[in-house]
Amino acid sequence: MDGTPKTPESVKCSEAVGAGGMSPAKGTTGSASPAKGGGGVSPAKGSGNISPAKGAGGVSPTREPVTLVCGGSRSLSQLEEQVLPTEHPSSPVHTPPSPLGHQVDSQKGHQVVQQTEGMDDMNQNSHVSPKLSPGGEKASPQDSDTPVVSICQPRFAKFLESTDRKVLIRNRSMEEVVQKIHEGSTLWKVRGVNKWFHRHYKVDIQNMCLVGESKKWWSPGGGTVPLIEITEIREGWKTDTFNKVSSHTDKMKDKTGGGEEPVLEENKCFSIIHGPGGRDVLDLVATTEDERDAWVSGLTHLIQSVKALHEEKQYDVWLRSQFTEADKDNNGSLNFNECCALLKQLNIKMDKTHAKKLFNQANTSKQKRDGEQVLEVEEFVAFYHALLKMPEIEKLYKTYASEKTQLMSADQLCSFLHKAQGLTDMDATQATKLINEFEISDLKDQGYMTQDGFYHMLLSDMFDIFNCDHQNNIHQDMNQPLAHYYISSSHNTYLTGHQLAGESSIEGYISALKRGCRLLELDLWDGDDGQPIIYHGHTLTTKITLADVLRDGIKVYAFESSPYPVILSIENHLSVEQQKVMVQLMKDILGDMLATDAIPADISTLPSPEALKNKIIIRGKKPQGTEIESDDEDDDDQDTIDYIDSDDGATQTKKDFFTPHLKTFYRSFKSSVRSRQNSTKKPRVSQQQDQKPHKPLAPELTQIINVCEGKKFLSFHDAFETYKCVFTPSIGETKAKGLFENSPDDFIKFTERHVTKVYPLGTRTDSSNIKPYPFWSVGCQIVALNMQTEDKANFYNEALFNTNGNCGYVLKPDILLRREPYSPSELSDRYTKIVRVTVLSGQHLPNSIKKGDIVDPYIQVKVRGHPQDKQKQRTKVVKNNGFNPVWNETLELCIKVPQVSLIYFSLRDESSLARDPVLGLCCIPFNSLSRGYRFVHFVDEGGKTLAPSALFVHVDISDK
Repeated sequence: MDGTPKTPESVKCSEAVGAGGMSPAKGTTGSASPAKGGGGVSPAKGSGNISPAKGAGGVSPTREPVTLVCGGSRSLSQLEEQVLPTEHPSSPVHTPPSPLGHQVDSQKGHQVVQQTEGMDDMNQNSHVSPKLSPGGEKASPQDSDTPVVSICQPRFAKFLESTDRKVLIRNRSMEEVVQKIHEGSTLWKVRGVNKWFHRHYKVDIQNMCLVGESKKWWSPGGGTVPLIEITEIREGWKTDTFNKVSSHTDKMKDKTGGGEEPVLEENKCFSIIHGPGGRDVLDLVATTEDERDAWVSGLTHLIQSVKALHEEKQYDVWLRSQFTEADKDNNGSLNFNECCALLKQLNIKMDKTHAKKLFNQANTSKQKRDGEQVLEVEEFVAFYHALLKMPEIEKLYKTYASEKTQLMSADQLCSFLHKAQGLTDMDATQATKLINEFEISDLKDQGYMTQDGFYHMLLSDMFDIFNCDHQNNIHQDMNQPLAHYYISSSHNTYLTGHQLAGESSIEGYISALKRGCRLLELDLWDGDDGQPIIYHGHTLTTKITLADVLRDGIKVYAFESSPYPVILSIENHLSVEQQKVMVQLMKDILGDMLATDAIPADISTLPSPEALKNKIIIRGKKPQGTEIESDDEDDDDQDTIDYIDSDDGATQTKKDFFTPHLKTFYRSFKSSVRSRQNSTKKPRVSQQQDQKPHKPLAPELTQIINVCEGKKFLSFHDAFETYKCVFTPSIGETKAKGLFENSPDDFIKFTERHVTKVYPLGTRTDSSNIKPYPFWSVGCQIVALNMQTEDKANFYNEALFNTNGNCGYVLKPDILLRREPYSPSELSDRYTKIVRVTVLSGQHLPNSIKKGDIVDPYIQVKVRGHPQDKQKQRTKVVKNNGFNPVWNETLELCIKVPQVSLIYFSLRDESSLARDPVLGLCCIPFNSLSRGYRFVHFVDEGGKTLAPSALFVHVDISDK
């Protein structure tokens, strides 16, 4: 039976700030830079498959170019008009004609796109149903020329304007294509070699989602995928499932005669990649190539449109989604009871008398339904903004604005930037640019900023607590030796879940590369047909071929998010013959991308990331004779679940994850580990006698292994005497922890010259992770993480690598390169900093799923890095207010080694029944911490943005 796909989480989008744009609460890792100016959104590059923008899940246009024309804001219903042609209203419209070819619907009160004539049908035999009219909005009693009257501030009046909207200019054929995929067609959904399912798919334009419908009575729904959550569309056979099924094409041909499964032809296949991190895949087969092309181009167009809207008006989208959820009767309006339920959902607690008063004030149109007054969507938006008051921002604005006019000039804004924000390099000219960018009223033409424009400016990337220049640009020196950088690294990259019985997938490599990961692991074993395969050896994990990983994963995505070198770490379990096959595959598929230049015999310093730009480096053992060492040490048998503290542990425990049929396998696995550990405790002579000879290595490996040569680590003393700079050891978690605790100074000295990898214990079968920051604090470049696990280790990892444009390389601080005096075991106050964080207020805080009631929020601020800097401070609890709580508390942190410290904000909900649930997180490396008045934008542990949730703070940093 075909299962229903999971509904994925939202994809992060950043906002295109424009004339009517409102800056949303921003997301985390690598958000796309806002398209600034008049509100235009610059399409991502590319003309082939949809390719996400760096770290943001953006979509590049294919086939059909899309042009944006500047104007005001848009809503989802207006987007519907832009992607589907709409019938003309029968009644005349009292509005001057627009040069853009659109007009205002006098009944709806918003634009409709005029239907173009003479469109050619893509498929003459297909029937096109009548074109749809936009839905989801009630008829307005007001004439379209009449301004909207509301109780909101001026920015919200601009927000509600219905004229001069942005529209997408499309060609005629695209309108036909969009209409066709809205009507839908029957496709084959492919889940495996013998798992083919007929499903009718269509695009729900009103809700902007892909809907799959099943004819089976026991499985009526085929799943729904919001278009905003689609990260990529691939044509042809470029997923694990298609790679497996394509090898069985000949067998499948025999089954098609009776109308069963179709012939698998690559030109009819396409895949939809969606969900958090692009981990979910929907593989589909169309009847014809034209039908496939229609789906690909139509979805591409719609995805770009909805993402452009989401970037431009994320706040608008969020508000309207709240309205839709509260509208239980689905009639486009809210009665008083629905409004009260929504207030609770928004973490607002007030008595019914006060709520009724606000409800009546918002109901300017005096619309009624079943005899009772109701709010329409525009009135709801005005009502919502009337509730949102931020007195701290109002007070700050009045401090620098003119007392007489209550407006802020360029000189006054400059004074704010200098005194409050420490931006002393800003002048009046740059302040004027900020006014033009963020002020939404006509006063910007006179050089003034209102309080609303000031609020918009503070919500922008420029005033994020995480330095936006560090997040959006590669600003560090990339010409230093490779050993001088932290390197974003993954462990067992091919796995998408459990270490013993999980799925091996190309998607693991693609996902890691899109996130900026620069070191990938390939666990290679002999394949039955002479072709190397990748899987977790001696386990129940599935297998994928090396050729598929290189061709469809690494070659295509290696340099999509970063131009700096990718390191393929080889776990070589191959026979000599298949090692030769591996070398040839890498040379044939990767071609010039592969770094094959031999290193000089007298090399003393590793090349830089800049020198290795757009190159793929192979890390592994080179032939050293008939007997060689293992690439990695044996797994430690320590049950590491106890080692992970509650603050940094994995999201799953063995008890939660293990099914009964895995328990026996796990016990057997642990027994084998204990046996190996016991065998290593024999006397050295006996050990040498009992040791099996190592598998020889093929001499061809010397052709592809150069600047990162695997070498067994014995001790720092041995390494200082015998290691070349190209030797890169792998150290197990337990041994690395001992070295960190007992020899931190030697650890720093060693990693100054040698790239060193720390990998997790083999008993972390639930794919949990080690805490990376202790090893970063002593200069360890590679801390390999299971990137498929959503936990705090990956959360810290993304925070660190966001400090250099998420390019996968971050320059280590001078104290770890021995350019400045430093001993981690003998700290002084030489580098000590005092960080004072004044937590002012919050807005739109998320609900607690566990508690199920209005939140009682408080804020924790923690420090992670050097062990002596581990600390936390917290605010008081604000009862029953997650909408706009005010704290106005100052928390003070004393940090001795700020260069290796992470500042970590945690939003929690006080609970008397259980541990206080975490509602949101934000982590910033100290060197990227911005001073002055800033917004902290929260994400969940998996990195999903919680926009528009945010915290307004003031940050001050001083010497001790």
